[in-house]
Formats: sequence, structure tokens, C-alpha cells
Amino acid sequence: MRRAALAALTCCTAMVLAAAVLPVATAEPVRLPVPDREISTPVTGDPGLGDDVEATYVRLHYPSPYSTMAHPEACDWIGYVRYRSKQGPADSADADAVLTVQPGTYSGAGNLDIQGPQVVRKAAAQGKHVEYISLDRRSNCAEDRTGWQAAQAAGDYHVAADYYFHGARIDGHTYQYQTPESLSYLGEYGLSLTLDDWRAVIEHLMPDPARRTRSFCGGHSLGAFLTGPMMAWNFAGDPAAADYAGFNLCGGGLIPEDGFAMTDPAGFSGTGVLDQVLSAAGGLVKNAVNTLMTNGLGVGQLPVISASEVMNTYYLAAMAADQRPDDESDLRNLVPRDLRTEPWMRLFYGKDYLDLFTGANLPDDFRVTNTTRLGMYFDQNSAEYVLQAGLGFYDCPVQGKTYPIPNGLASVPILGPTLFVIPLRVGYGQNYTPADHGTLCGWRNYDQVPPSSIDGPVLGHGPATDQDHEVTDIRQFAHAMNPGWQQVGYFEEYTPLRLITDTVFALGLGRDGDLAKLTYRSGGILNFLLHGDRWQSTPAGQRNLTLLSGDSPVQNAGLAGLLPYNAKFIPGYRHYDVVTAAEKQNSGLPEPASSYIANFMIQGL
Repeated sequence: MRRAALAALTCCTAMVLAAAVLPVATAEPVRLPVPDREISTPVTGDPGLGDDVEATYVRLHYPSPYSTMAHPEACDWIGYVRYRSKQGPADSADADAVLTVQPGTYSGAGNLDIQGPQVVRKAAAQGKHVEYISLDRRSNCAEDRTGWQAAQAAGDYHVAADYYFHGARIDGHTYQYQTPESLSYLGEYGLSLTLDDWRAVIEHLMPDPARRTRSFCGGHSLGAFLTGPMMAWNFAGDPAAADYAGFNLCGGGLIPEDGFAMTDPAGFSGTGVLDQVLSAAGGLVKNAVNTLMTNGLGVGQLPVISASEVMNTYYLAAMAADQRPDDESDLRNLVPRDLRTEPWMRLFYGKDYLDLFTGANLPDDFRVTNTTRLGMYFDQNSAEYVLQAGLGFYDCPVQGKTYPIPNGLASVPILGPTLFVIPLRVGYGQNYTPADHGTLCGWRNYDQVPPSSIDGPVLGHGPATDQDHEVTDIRQFAHAMNPGWQQVGYFEEYTPLRLITDTVFALGLGRDGDLAKLTYRSGGILNFLLHGDRWQSTPAGQRNLTLLSGDSPVQNAGLAGLLPYNAKFIPGYRHYDVVTAAEKQNSGLPEPASSYIANFMIQGL
């Protein structure tokens, strides 16, 4: 027994000594891939920057961890536009706060060009230096910017028209219409990649996790709806890796604009096994959809209505309005009326239902200035659906539209303010075209329309519009949309449809595979009914500034109780206005959206 005890003591002693001299194995911290190179280019030629704000276009080399298909080398880069105060710190990590913002559907980083400087400037006026980061999604790598750059250098938009619509050659290049098959690799660019790119940018800007309590995540339109999944995403796939939880990467809070953050609107997270079964069942449908996405249906490039050709038409109108605002538009002679664009134009700009078949009252059919042409495409009193901003009004006699809903609905007794409230919020019932095809029609800017009136356009009396409903400077709007002077685009010509379908699956059924990282869900309808949890599915426990345009269709989600109780409604704004409104407003008050954002970011600093 003495020998056994001695042997045991010797063994224990050896183990203690070994433990003292040998390293103890510990779990390696989770490390996700980050960009390995950065290229920064100053942004010039933007009057909105003033003397106090600096803009830089930053590209980060970060090959997609989700791509398996052959793709252009340009798609191995992600980018953003950085707006900062010239008096602020040179390093983003030292800023008082940083906001990264996702643009909307078919929108690029240039879409946020008007709002960014305003937020920075308003925070600086209060002694705080914040940065506004306008994200440029990876799919913009597929665009051909040759013609826009050449037209800007020449000061003549006709150079771009010849390149994109008439086969002209520039520096040995000709524009090639890209088919869905040639863009199949974009079918792999879904929600997981978009959010991972967002994470990579935040880590690049603020490498110290302790500083990310001052990191804010925002978005406009589709970008607003991406803020919910971003907040609920578990990037490491490991609940213990808290630094890679979306709610820590966006530790300051969320700022969705004309959209709202959701994590689980149906509320399946409270149903236990049923949630897993439904996610797996939905995953089968999702996988089938993704197969189609990578086999020619990944982007909106169709023989009838081609997204890129529609966007090129808009770009050309913006460049013409920016370069020669008061000249008579000659776009009717420059842009072919064919199946790639004509159905879209009839659907969005017809005066009556007959125009869906004849196309007799489209922007091409009137004599207008270049500025008026752009206004016809995007003003809330001309365009339908959500492509709307309060840009001013026609400077010529007008006639009301009867498509898709006749003007004056609000004046109908009883039904006007009740039954018709939803279409009115979308902008129907107050739309116009020039009255005469042969008279040249000009444009009144937002600050040149009639003053406010108690019998305004919403009531169906008085002027067609007023200063309460016109908030965006069309000159500034045209410059922001002009693709020639900047390195990013106002539009995303090839928005991957998988980004949209993945978002739908992630917020509904189909959270398996890479979408299983949508981990931190809360609220929702079933969870409310089963457990008394929140009806809303906005991310719980996080600061949230939801900004909604007062005349936007998005606000109708409030009828289902899906909007945060503290959402801010901005009267008179339309869908684009929340990010494009002019710094100087007709009311004499500071522009409200950028003011809300700046104050939200610096609160408590």
C-alpha cells in the first residue's frame, strides 16, 4: 500500500509540474475575414459638400466568401462613400459616431449623396464629429460607366446617349447589353453576402469592438428593411462570439428611413419545434428559387422591361438636366422606344388607361425642358407608385390624370378621407401632365410653387401642390443622379433579386442554411398570441429611430400594428424625399430627416 501511495503521489506531482511548464490549450477566438486592401479617392464636384464636409470614395478588396461562380475581378471589391467634417478626426475609429447606410432597391450609394453632408454638418454645429457612410453594394461591379465618364469630360450628355443607345465606340469599348445569363453570378449575391459585406465595412471602420457602441446602422427603402436582419444576425454562428452579433456591430442603434426594421413579423420564433419544421420546409422552396437565381433569373434583365436600360434612360435625363437644365429636351430622339423600356414608361407615366395601349401621353410626347423631363420621371405629381419626390411643379397649363386613380378623390364626401386614404398616401389622385403637346413646358423648383393653404392638394381644392409638399431641390437632385462626376451611381442597375427573396425567406419561412444566422429574433404575431410577447417584431432592447415619409405607402404598415410606437412621420414627404430633401426648406425650419438623425447619433455623447 505504501508503494501504491508513493506511486500515486509521484504521478500527481508529475502532472502538477507538467501543468506548470506546458501551455494550456484554450479555445481560439473567432475571427472572420476582413478586407486586405484599401483604395481611397477624394470626391470632388459636389456643391452640397460646401467648405466644411469632405467626401471620399473608399474601395476595399474583399472577395466574396459566398461566390463559387466565375465573375469579373471588380466584384472582388466592396465600396462606400465616406462623409466627414473637415474639422473632425482623420480616422473613422476616432469619430464621435459612425453611421453606415444601405440604399434601397435598385439604388446605389449616390442615392444618399444629398443627406450625408447634411447629417455631418448638423452634428458638427453641435460640436460633435460624426461620419456618414453610404454603402455601395457589391453588384455595382457589373455596371459599365464608360459612357457617363466620357460624357462628363466632354460636358455633353449626347456622348453618353451615343454610347449606351446607338453603339458608339469610346476608347475601343462598346456598350454591351448584359443578359440574365451573363449575370448569373449575381444570383449568389444574397442576404448573407450583403450583411457580411456590411460587417466587413464596420470592422474596417471601427476595429475595436469597444468603440461600436457608437456604430449606427441605417438604410432607406429596402435598406431600411435590411436593418432588422442585420441587428439579428449571428455572423460567427457562435452565440459566445458576442463581438460578431449584429446588435453589437450596430451597438448605437438603428435608423431605418421610409421602411422599418423587422426580425420575425410572423412570430415563429416562439413556436419551438414548429419553427424548425417550417424553416426547413420553406428552405426547400428557397433552394429551388436560388437554383433559378443562378441559372439566368438573378436580375431584372428581361426582354420586356430591362432594368439597366430603364436606369440608363433615367441617368441620361439626369445628366441632361444637370448639364443643360433649361434647354428643350431631345431625349425622344436619343432613347429608342422599344420593349426594354416602353412598357415601363407606360406603366409609370400614362395619363389614362388608354395610354397603357397607345402610349400617347408619355414624357416623350410633350415638348419640355431637360429639367421638366426629369421632373416628369420622379416628381410626386407626375410619377406613379414609389419613384416620387417633391421636386416642384410644371410651369405650364396642366391636365389631371385618371390613371391609375382619378384626381380629386379626397374631395368625395365620406369616402374621400376614409376609403380612399390608402391610395392617396401612395400619391394617386393628384397627378398631372402638361395640357398641350406643342407648347414648351418649363419647371418650377420646389421653392417656386404656391405657398401653403388650408385648401391644399390633399383636400382636392386649391392649387395642385404647395410648399408643404415640395421639399427636394430638383437641381441638386439632378446633380446627385448624374453618374458622370462621381465614382458611384445613383442606381444599382443589376440589383440581385436573391437579396430580395432571401430577405423575404429570412423574415418568413426558410431560415435554414446560410439564413440560419438570423438568430436574435423577437416579437411577432404568433409569439404574441402564444406567449403574450410583443406584436411588433422590431429588434427588442435596441435604440431605433424609424423615419417615415408622411405621404409614403410604407406608413400603411401601421394599420397592421407593425410600426414602432415612436416612429417619426415627416409631413409632406414622399419616398425619396426622406433622403433627398433640400437643406433649406420652405418652412424656414431645418430639414427634419437629417436633423433627427444627427440628434439621434449624438444624444448622450
